This record gives sequence, structure tokens and C-alpha cells, in this order.
Amino acid sequence: MEKRKLGYISLYAFIYVSIGALGPFIGQHLKAIGFSGTRIGVVTAGGTAVSILTAAFWGHRYSASKDKKRFFLKLCVCAALVSATLFFVKGFWLFLLIFCALYFFQAPILAFIDAMVMEDGQPFGAARMWGAIGFACGVFLVGRAVGLLGLPPIFFFYAAGFFICAVILAGMIQKEKKAGAAADGKEAAAPKEEPRSKRALLSNRTYLELLVCAFFLCGTNVANNVYFGFLFTRGGGSVAGIGLAFMLMGGSEAPFMAWSAKLAERFTLEKTLLASMCVSVLRFAWYSTCPSSSLLLLFFFLQGMVNGFLLVEFVRYIAKAAGAKQLGLAVSVYYGSVNLSAILCQLLGGVILDFFGIGGVYLFFAGMNAAGVIVYVTRKLYRAAG
Repeated sequence: MEKRKLGYISLYAFIYVSIGALGPFIGQHLKAIGFSGTRIGVVTAGGTAVSILTAAFWGHRYSASKDKKRFFLKLCVCAALVSATLFFVKGFWLFLLIFCALYFFQAPILAFIDAMVMEDGQPFGAARMWGAIGFACGVFLVGRAVGLLGLPPIFFFYAAGFFICAVILAGMIQKEKKAGAAADGKEAAAPKEEPRSKRALLSNRTYLELLVCAFFLCGTNVANNVYFGFLFTRGGGSVAGIGLAFMLMGGSEAPFMAWSAKLAERFTLEKTLLASMCVSVLRFAWYSTCPSSSLLLLFFFLQGMVNGFLLVEFVRYIAKAAGAKQLGLAVSVYYGSVNLSAILCQLLGGVILDFFGIGGVYLFFAGMNAAGVIVYVTRKLYRAAG
């Protein structure tokens, strides 16, 4: 169990090293090769759209797989190989096509690692915390490298993180083979009740209301990775400084993730989640005033107060509402709702950037978050269910 826990921690760390290497810098790279704000929004939203369209495709194959870790390994290798080709591409349509292909392989990885950890009985918050640490390290180191080498190598750094994940998974598979086929037998015996699970989820009022809240709240955090660089440089910061900012902000998520279980135990996860939602509204409303880069660095911990709780407690609330038998499907659909929201925020964010500047983008994000809080409160989702 401890070896598996270490394996999951390593996977979270390097998956998010890759995401930290690409997400915060992709907007700046696209701007540098001549893309407008609208085209940046189309590219980033296009990748997210693919992740929604392929959710059922990958979800079915993951559920039917007898060796989920080997399945996971193949996704990591494919994502790494596709990303490396983007280094050579500067044309809009070809870049959009390959970026969408990248998300075809990357998108299911995040949902499946969450589901695997919870299905294996591992402490989700403690494992997910290492994703925040990996993101912080990735964005900082790549930020330093960008200052020396320029932006195009971000795709190779991204690929390296996923190749390391593939190596870790190969090691986990070998250890399980030596230990016997018990783990594989457990995975192969997973219940195949997908049609009934779908119907049950569609009739689960609390679960559906949480998906609506996720749509208004979580997509803005995905889009923030793309547009924060514009806010930071607007406030006087450098492109290399974006790496430092994201290291501090991403790193601040880790202690809040570690505390999330204790706070949820004391105040309930429902109320802890509400508090992080309210902080998210205030944070983006403040960002809309275009503060200086120094102030953004000074208040780096705001991201930890939001994502440190939101990323952990939302998934735990989803799992609680859906039940253990529907966990894999429920988490996949939740990520679908998040990705649908991310498409809207990335696409409209690019258009708003062209016409109203970065302050308008974050005012839009604050409005989206406020709508999510209103739904959460009016539907009384902050009340702990027995």
C-alpha cells in the first residue's frame, strides 16, 4: 500500500510538472508567434472541447480495461509525443489541429488519476497536494528556462514530464506483477453497470446541482492559467517572472490541500467549499482592477486559498453525492462540466482580451464565480447531508 501511495504521489507530481510547463506559458507563446487574443482563445478552447467530446470514448475504454495502469501509460506516452511536435508549428490551423490532438490524450489523464487514487483507497487530499507542488516546481523551473531559451522549448519540458510518468507507471506495473495478480484481478472485477449508473446520476439532484456550480467556478481557474500571464505583464512583470508568480501561487495550494481534510472535518466539506468559492469571487474581482505585478506576488496565497480547497473538496463532494459505485463515471462527467466551462472562459476570454483588455477578462471570471456561489447557496448545497 505504501509503495502504491508513493507511486501515485510521483504520478501527480510529474503530471502537474507537465501542466505547469505548458499551461501558464502557452498564451505567451501564441502571442509571440503572432496569434491575436481571439485566436489564443480558440486554440485553448479547442483543446478543451476535444476533451469533452472524447470523455465517453476514453471513459468506456478505461472502465473495460483489465490493466488500467498500462492503459494510463499509453496515454502519457502519446501526450508526450504529440506535444513535442508543437515546437515546430507556427501556422494557426495546424497548431489548432495538433493542440486538439494533444488534449485528446492528455484530458482523460487528470480524471483517471483522481479515480484511481480514490478507488484504491488512498487519501485523496494528501496525494493531490503533490500535484500542486509539481505544478509549482514545473512552472518555476520552466520560467527560468524560458528566460534563457525562449518560449518554444516549453513543449519539450511538457513531454519530458509525461515520459517520466510513463516510466513510473512501468515500474508500478512490474512491482504488481512480482507481487501477483491480485491487483489486476480486483480491477478486472469492477462492476460493468454503466447504463444504470448513467441513469442514476441523471436522477441525482445534488450531483447535478454540483455540476452546475462546477461549470461556473472551476472553468475560470483553468482559463486563469492562460490569461494570468497577460495580467502579470500588464502590471509590469516580465515573461520569466510569470514562472516565479505561478511557483508561489501553485506552491501555496499544497499546504491548503493538506489542511483541507482537517478543516472539512471541523466545518464540513460543504461549508469549506463555500468559503473557497467566495474567496475566488473576491480574488478575480480584485484582478479585474489590474494590480501591479508586485501586489500579485504579495498576495500569491489567494490561489492556495481557492484551489487548495476547491480542487480537493469539489471532487470529494462529487464522490460523496454520487456514491462509490458510480465514482469513476461521476468524476469523468464532473471533469466534462469543468472542461465545458473552460471552453467558454478561454474562448470568451480571448475575445474580451481583444476588446476590453485583461481587466475585462477577470471581471467576466468574477461574474462567473459569483453565479456559481448563488447557485450553491440558493440550492442549499452548503448544508451537510447525513
